Amino acid sequence: MTNTTEGAGLMLQAEQAATQATLAQAKPADLDALVALEQASFSGDRISTRSWRRLIASRSALVIVARAPGHPLLGAAVVLRRARSSVARLYSIAAARSAQGRGISDLLLREVIRQSRNGGAALLRLETRVDNHAAQRLFARHGFTPLDCRPAYYEDGGDALRFQRALWDGGSASQALALRAPFYAQTLDFTCGPCALLMAMAALDPAIVPDRAAEIRLWREATTVFMAAGHGGCGPSGLALAAVHRGFDVTVHAPDGPAMFIESVRDPRKKDVIALVEADFRAELATTRAELVSTPMSPRDLAEHLRRGGVPLVLISLWRLHGEKGPHWVVVTGFDGQVFRILDPIAPAPSGGDPGIAVSVEEFKRMSRYGRRRQGAAVIISRKDF
Repeated sequence: MTNTTEGAGLMLQAEQAATQATLAQAKPADLDALVALEQASFSGDRISTRSWRRLIASRSALVIVARAPGHPLLGAAVVLRRARSSVARLYSIAAARSAQGRGISDLLLREVIRQSRNGGAALLRLETRVDNHAAQRLFARHGFTPLDCRPAYYEDGGDALRFQRALWDGGSASQALALRAPFYAQTLDFTCGPCALLMAMAALDPAIVPDRAAEIRLWREATTVFMAAGHGGCGPSGLALAAVHRGFDVTVHAPDGPAMFIESVRDPRKKDVIALVEADFRAELATTRAELVSTPMSPRDLAEHLRRGGVPLVLISLWRLHGEKGPHWVVVTGFDGQVFRILDPIAPAPSGGDPGIAVSVEEFKRMSRYGRRRQGAAVIISRKDF
């Protein structure tokens, strides 16, 4: 049994060790200490010695350890990344019992967030037991919000809560006018373009209030009439022209040649109508001050448009965000140097939370190409008087 004086001395040593802690990537020499930490921290679902060895060596895993001179391992965290994904997963985090309550978990989690961002992730997710309230408080302190519940997730049948945190850093972002865009969700399956345009225009002119009447009015004005099935969608030329009609300056990035979306329609009569509508849009755009660019817009171009006060609407593949096939318009509202923030009119806004979605540069490159021809399109609106 430890007497009171000895207990106080051990607590003091642990506190001093926590304040002296340094973080580093785990090495093979840390294997035994990681296994001992795992055994002491968890009663089940433990990472095995074999798995620790594989994690330390893996290129898709990052094992971060907290050390202090002359002390055992103070804590560890494991982050997993999949190729071609901008989502990172916090697989495990633990602080040694002697260091609990000394800020080691906070230190590790801050480093996990930093390294996930630097590694190209835009979103960080994790799971924790529904009854692990201490862990849930830790994650809430660092900006994580509940995502969903996974029943019978753990080996003893326990449920898991999933949390996520966008790695968008508003403090590092340039204060683009686009960040003023209000969120407005589309009310119909085929009005993503008009809703994106409404949000963009409202960022530049606070007198514009997005509502359903305006949403449908813009769709009627900018639609290409037909899609593969159902109602028609809006292409870049139609949306650009609608913005011009409302007094906005416009830059359009769109490929020359046939109208976008025309390949998704089989009926020759419908194809003729789409081509006619697109030709009419382009002819009228040519009589305005709109800048027409036939080359795709790069992430660097996008960041520059934001810096200069433009609000970009970007055509993406719906598959990258929602697992469905089809074109989709979103608004890009900011860039923090590594992560873009977008507003997606099809995604429900979180209650009381930020409706913005974080997208890494690499993920943006993948999602901003649509169809078999891998075409990209964007409409940037601006106002010289704002």
